[in-house]
Amino acid sequence: MTIGSIGTQLFRSRAYVSVNKSRLLGITRCFSASSNDTSDGNLVGWRISDKDDRIGILTLQSSRTYNALTVEMGREFSDMVRHLIQNVISVRDLRAIILTGEGNNAFSAGGDLDWLRSLKSNSVHANADLMISFYNSFLCIRQVPIPVIAAMNGPAMGAGAGLALACDLRVGVSTPKLLGLNFTKLGIHSGMGGSYFLKLALPATTAANEILLMGKTLSGQESLDLGLINRLVPGSSDNNSSSNNSTNAVDVALEMGMELAQQHPVALRMMVQTLRSQQDVGLQQALQREAIAQATCYNRADWGEGVNAVAEKRDPQFDEYFDK
Repeated sequence: MTIGSIGTQLFRSRAYVSVNKSRLLGITRCFSASSNDTSDGNLVGWRISDKDDRIGILTLQSSRTYNALTVEMGREFSDMVRHLIQNVISVRDLRAIILTGEGNNAFSAGGDLDWLRSLKSNSVHANADLMISFYNSFLCIRQVPIPVIAAMNGPAMGAGAGLALACDLRVGVSTPKLLGLNFTKLGIHSGMGGSYFLKLALPATTAANEILLMGKTLSGQESLDLGLINRLVPGSSDNNSSSNNSTNAVDVALEMGMELAQQHPVALRMMVQTLRSQQDVGLQQALQREAIAQATCYNRADWGEGVNAVAEKRDPQFDEYFDK
């Protein structure tokens, strides 16, 4: 049994419990949320911080799958974001939102492997439409009118890295593998805006090119050095560090949120919207490009070799490249 997400290889390097890939596309619970919290069992959780009621915490709640992003989770996520925008943020005068993953092992392991494998039988255009819908179900976080802070309590891989990079600010735990843009190693193009947000965050195009073309995974320290995260939290393997990475990452994000909450609320909203209006020029075009590029890869005869190689702990053999 292996982890059904594109982050499988990274999690195998640590003593994580395997899960059955076939169960990653589970049946989602119906979305429901009050302005304060969500009931247990939802794939996406929401609560107001007990340290500062001006800050909300949005959580990817599928620790069993290392918070892998699925179509079902995307539906809940977009419903939740819509609910927060319409009914919560202004009513409660929230100043910042923290986005994190449930548990101490991962922010998000990325996309669901079983679903991605199943796309091989679809047409390129059908898959492109599916991917655009999938991206937007999570990247709607860019529509939230206040700053969003990603609290990465563990690795953010593939689509999970794209979601983290879509946040305005980022806190990461010190780990050998924090941000993974390992798409090409798996035999696919980047998705979830990964190519767009990475180049946006890096001042040097050469660094972004190397990460994307070589399918690299960056450590927490490398991510900090490149400016991809704002704060680095000691990991459980570091000396004198707490064993609860999730609490540490969220606590540091809360400190940032409380500092944001001290700013003038109107000025803060206007500033985040100004920054995003500048940053998002060309975003939809980039997502369309990623969707068609990923769809082309899924439609190839050799699609699946990269992910099979990860599961089997071997180097991929892309020998069928010329077959289709």
